[in-house]
Amino acid sequence: MILSIIKGIAGSLDTVLQVSVQGFLRTEFYNNTLQQYLLLAGTLLLVILFNKYLSSLVSRLLFQVLRWSRFGTYGKLFVEKTLRPFEFYLVLHTIYFGFNLMNTPDFMNNTFLNVTIQGYLIGFYKILFIINTAWIFSSVAGFIISVMNEKALLTPDPTDDQVVSFLKDLFSVIIWVTSIICILAIVFHVNVTSIVAGAGIAGLAIAFAAQETLQNIFGSISIFSEKPFIVGDIIEVDGVIGKVDKVGFRSTRVRALDKSYLTIPNKNIVNNRINNITKRTSRRVQFLLGVEYSTAPETIEKIVSECRTYLEEKTSKIDVPIVQFFGFGASSLDIWVDYYLEDPDWAIYLQQRHEIMMGIMKIVTGNGASFAFPSQTLYMRQDEGKSPGPENRN
Repeated sequence: MILSIIKGIAGSLDTVLQVSVQGFLRTEFYNNTLQQYLLLAGTLLLVILFNKYLSSLVSRLLFQVLRWSRFGTYGKLFVEKTLRPFEFYLVLHTIYFGFNLMNTPDFMNNTFLNVTIQGYLIGFYKILFIINTAWIFSSVAGFIISVMNEKALLTPDPTDDQVVSFLKDLFSVIIWVTSIICILAIVFHVNVTSIVAGAGIAGLAIAFAAQETLQNIFGSISIFSEKPFIVGDIIEVDGVIGKVDKVGFRSTRVRALDKSYLTIPNKNIVNNRINNITKRTSRRVQFLLGVEYSTAPETIEKIVSECRTYLEEKTSKIDVPIVQFFGFGASSLDIWVDYYLEDPDWAIYLQQRHEIMMGIMKIVTGNGASFAFPSQTLYMRQDEGKSPGPENRN
């Protein structure tokens, strides 16, 4: 009997508890029950906890579209590039659809500047959605650029690297400019067609205001079409000598000889004379070799002959070196030396020039001649039979 009473009390308490919990969950806040809010919070929590796995699954499913293309072996890279934007995409749409299934609170219908609060929130969602979509396209474009760059590194021609760098900037400009136009048209209800139609009227003003930017863009097109240099070349342009590191949409990056990193607008490059040092077949060296006036003609002939033979062995086989007696200088007998070195690398060029200069010096000193240096000879004369006057005395 006691056991039956206990069971009856427990059953009553359970019924009371269920009624109380159900009543608590049915409590309304802003036109929605507490149960609806808990379901929304639980759904968001599950999406946040498993977001990485769900996003990875979506990325892998999308990659199946590319599996039979040339990108088929880069599945891991594709997932790494697109994982973050897909994570944001899932959270954003979970929040949107969750609130969309709930009843709209009354305060959401209040207006500000003729737009309801709900309208502002929906507009904010649309902006985030467009930006997120642009982020996804940008990540996919980044994946394609990474694959192209990896393949370009396998080819000996550096032109591929230059094209990949240009396409990277071009994709970024197209994707984000398109996203801005979509935000203006969808969110702010701007008539993009009228803007494009009116661009003809405002085109001159815009072109005048952005003429430097347009010149840089056309400069980059000229660089890619004419190819006066490619990435990796050493050039001299606009008073700068350095190695081309990157050719961009607006400017070219050059690593100068002093290791400074310079950004040169493309319009400055196409409007100036470009000296592609890498394309030079050889470097020219020319100077006057001055020996003393006391040097005998036979010695000069021997020095000229030995220097010519020495340079024919050490210098370019294509360009014949020139060594000739040149003339009578102010304080020396001048020998003209003119030769070419083939290696364009600056450090190797200096080393080769050093060795040749030392060899010429040994030839000159080995023949008993000496190098002349600027000097003057002063001759003093005294008239005969004339005693020195006061003005001639020391």
